[in-house]
Amino acid sequence: MKKVLTKSMIILSTVLLLSNISFSQISIDADIYSRYNWRGMDLGDTPSFQPYVTYTTSGFSIGVWGSYSFAGIGSVYSETDLWASYTVTTESGSFSLLYTDYFFPYLGLKYSNYKTDGLGAHTLEGGLSYSGPQSFPVSIAGYYNLRNDPDKSSYFQVGYPFNVGDIGVTIFAGASGSKSAAYGTDKFTFINTGLTFKKTIAVTDKFSLPATASLIYNPNIEQLYLIFGITI
Repeated sequence: MKKVLTKSMIILSTVLLLSNISFSQISIDADIYSRYNWRGMDLGDTPSFQPYVTYTTSGFSIGVWGSYSFAGIGSVYSETDLWASYTVTTESGSFSLLYTDYFFPYLGLKYSNYKTDGLGAHTLEGGLSYSGPQSFPVSIAGYYNLRNDPDKSSYFQVGYPFNVGDIGVTIFAGASGSKSAAYGTDKFTFINTGLTFKKTIAVTDKFSLPATASLIYNPNIEQLYLIFGITI
């Protein structure tokens, strides 16, 4: 399984790099969040710096994304993910396939450790998502842990965006599909519900910062979070 996944990533990377450069794009960005909240769970209990690099061409995207807690504040948390996706856009909406390799340096496991049943350093996840057309821009996504998770955890989320003045708002609800130690559930359970607000803040006439605020409620543990972040 390890060899297959490693070879597939190498092949995908090669295809992307050899594609027509005129239709490709490399982007380098970073976010700073007051907390790293992932699918309704507070990870790190500290502000978080999240850099990412993405290469995109003809519907294919491949990238690396990380999240690192600020040193000396709260608990230590670090995450480095490799991911790849393919998106097809139609008049009825966009359909995407997603593969993510989650790695957590703070656990102290070696990157070369691809053991299974929760003993390895990598959790591999597959996903499917749909984004509706402008006339009905609903989003639907489902994810499933393919490796290194004895529970084979799954997660599903539905969202709907709309505007209030110049602020973009998305209402969302996400649930763990079954028993999962990773999500802290023993059956189908909602764990991530709330609202996300987005606005671009003008700092000067020539410089602005995209800002995000999310009000998140996890019904499973009965916790409420307010998260703020900016893209730099």
